[in-house]
Amino acid sequence: MDNISEQRACIKFCFKIGKNATETFELIKLAFGDFALSRCVTFDWFKRFKEGRISIEDDHRPGRPSTSKTNDTITLVRDKIRSDRRLTVREVANEVGISIGTCHSILSDELGMKRVSAKLVPKLLTEEQMEHRIEVCLDLKNRVSNDPSFIKSIITGDETWVYGYDPETKVQSSQWKTASSPRPKKFRQVRSNIKAMLIVFF
Repeated sequence: MDNISEQRACIKFCFKIGKNATETFELIKLAFGDFALSRCVTFDWFKRFKEGRISIEDDHRPGRPSTSKTNDTITLVRDKIRSDRRLTVREVANEVGISIGTCHSILSDELGMKRVSAKLVPKLLTEEQMEHRIEVCLDLKNRVSNDPSFIKSIITGDETWVYGYDPETKVQSSQWKTASSPRPKKFRQVRSNIKAMLIVFF
């Protein structure tokens, strides 16, 4: 019998021997100290026994069980997030059939996930563009290794207009990730009226 059930049994006993609600509460507080049921709860259970209640167990409640953090539920939440990492806690909770608090606890405590916004970059490069950059960098590295003075002969300058863009909001771009997964990226899409001249020498 847990602590709450034990106190309910004591309330029932006090009612049976003729104690009133106030006397019952004082005895419960004396017996259980800081862990005693509140005055309101004690009076409520005393009233139930006075009205003919026999059981000290909670009434059956339809709907979700009191605890939903099972292995099956955790697996289901993980699968939902992996299929769409932009789902909100409320959406996942509704699809799985658990409370929002339980869903948030599973995501943060059990799965070690947190919601982050996408990292803003000017442009997302294609695979070909990234490979080309790697080739150029490796070529320069090899030349410098063969001729240390080579780097001193390179002076390159360029200038360009840099435009500002109106990206999607942080909330729109945020998604769930684990500690080991990379931060998501997004690029600016809608050009704004903000621009600046960028001059680079290297």
